[in-house]
Amino acid sequence: MQISTSLFYSNASSRMSKMNDRASELMTQISTGKKILKPSDDPAASQQIAELDRRDSDAVVYGANMTLAGSLLDQASSVLKQIGTQLTRATELATQAATGTQTDTSRKAIGTELKSIVESLVSLANTKNVRGQPLFGTASGGKAVTDNGNGTFTFAAATPAVSEVPISEGQSVQATENAGRIFDIGGNDNTLAMLSRLAEALTTGGDVSAVTASSLDALGKATDKVSDVQASVGARGARVDLQQQLLTTANTDRAELRGKLEQVDITEAVVQLQQMMTALSASQASFSKLSSLSLFDYLK
Repeated sequence: MQISTSLFYSNASSRMSKMNDRASELMTQISTGKKILKPSDDPAASQQIAELDRRDSDAVVYGANMTLAGSLLDQASSVLKQIGTQLTRATELATQAATGTQTDTSRKAIGTELKSIVESLVSLANTKNVRGQPLFGTASGGKAVTDNGNGTFTFAAATPAVSEVPISEGQSVQATENAGRIFDIGGNDNTLAMLSRLAEALTTGGDVSAVTASSLDALGKATDKVSDVQASVGARGARVDLQQQLLTTANTDRAELRGKLEQVDITEAVVQLQQMMTALSASQASFSKLSSLSLFDYLK
């Protein structure tokens, strides 16, 4: 029998080196809690994890976008509610002015209050959003409504103050409204100009029956328009809320899948490590004993 000393040492060294590497790998898995330490450990799982990382990054962006969109829509809804309150008061005043018991003096007082309401509506229309931009204006930062001082008003371009905000893959939401749409009552007329005409007529005095009648009809349209816009804003807000819930669920599902792919079973890993250390210790002892034998020991 021919015994190769170099082959004996080489085989023993290779075997124990592999066992030691596996033991080190198990210890790292136990300390980190992860079973995939490098892509080559499980290429398929590593590819899945890379895709999960991409989706996690997208989710962070979409989550931030939804927070912004929700905030803008909530603010728009609140301001629209205040506009509706002002229109309700304007309707009450127009109704009072239409009664035959009013005098020129009392109608003048009503006209003065209506002018104040117009100023309030312009101020509300020019409300700044949470980012310091016009809530109902344009992205350039221009005013949503400009009072020309002669009973006419200039509205910002009909583009939203904020572009549509992406809230998920392939989905976006308009997070604001345009002042022109809010105050448009048809026939190339708008709520602010209509109220200004009514206020001017009441302040001037005389027969105001025609202007109060037409104004009451227009106020009904104005109130309905604000309600429609508010309903649209509310629907978009509900959509954002739903998408946030879906995002939360998707985040949870990805975290669970990631855990199944990445996380090591600590108990199983500890058992494997103990078995490996026992086997390694036995191999080292066996190698030490065999390597000390001489040729005469083999021949016995």
